Amino acid sequence: MKSQFWAIALSTGIAIAAVVAPTRTARAQEAEVVTTVGREIVDALGNDAAEFGGDAMARQTAERLMAQATEAAGSAGSKIAKSQLERILASRQEALIFDLKSISGNSLPLLEDISDQGLPSAVATLARPGVEDGIESLGSIALRKAALAGETRLPGAGLKLVEHYGPEGADLATTLTEDQANGAIAALRPNAINALPAAERRGLLSALASRPDARVFNLAGTTGPLVVVAAGVVLWHGIDVALAPDERVTELPDGTVIREKTSVGSMAMQSIPSTARELAGSIKWIGIAGAAGISLVLGVTSWWRRRSRVGSP
Repeated sequence: MKSQFWAIALSTGIAIAAVVAPTRTARAQEAEVVTTVGREIVDALGNDAAEFGGDAMARQTAERLMAQATEAAGSAGSKIAKSQLERILASRQEALIFDLKSISGNSLPLLEDISDQGLPSAVATLARPGVEDGIESLGSIALRKAALAGETRLPGAGLKLVEHYGPEGADLATTLTEDQANGAIAALRPNAINALPAAERRGLLSALASRPDARVFNLAGTTGPLVVVAAGVVLWHGIDVALAPDERVTELPDGTVIREKTSVGSMAMQSIPSTARELAGSIKWIGIAGAAGISLVLGVTSWWRRRSRVGSP
């Protein structure tokens, strides 16, 4: 009985040790990483370490970042966070290191695919107020990475494109110009675009991305019929938009939309008033010249007849 008890106790002890030992090892390794990172922050900043907050703030920052990364993605997140911190510190860029105080460890894995050249812009984007929270609210790591890239490329618009249009918005954030992006997220326009049937919505967004000069706007008000136009030519319009085949649509700077027909027949009809005015002027002068000519002929004829009578015997 006693031997059985000690066997059970020994097995339990071994099991507990097997569970606790890796945890203690992981914590010891994490503590070592935190200490190392904190020291490297101070070393990289040199004389500006005091402005950062000194050794204590450097260690607290490193500890917070590692803890958040571990909580978000476990040991894999911790490893990625460590490698990204090492990249940031190796850059020796003070502004980049100072941004560490403003970002979350949850976002460090998003930097994994960012090049060394793009790292400063990406970290600065994450440090902007509200950006990181918006990115972290997205449903997948793929969308978060796309939103970070989009917001870095189109500040103030890239994240909103992904928030409003999901994967389609992520694609748009890599192709649209700043003006196009701002047009696609302006006022209540996302509501109008998202209210379209899926096929129409895809068609609109594809037309918008097809040309750098393409713009999306409403024919009336802020949520009226939607059209995509480039250089006056309609690239896409909804089924509720009545446009003639020869019609051009132009948006003025004040938002006013001008619709004009451009076929030969339409242009001829539009030109009738001015043509009539020009013809009227020409006819008037032709009439005057004709009357003057007739008067001259009649005058010469009358003079010649009188002269002929006077000269006769």
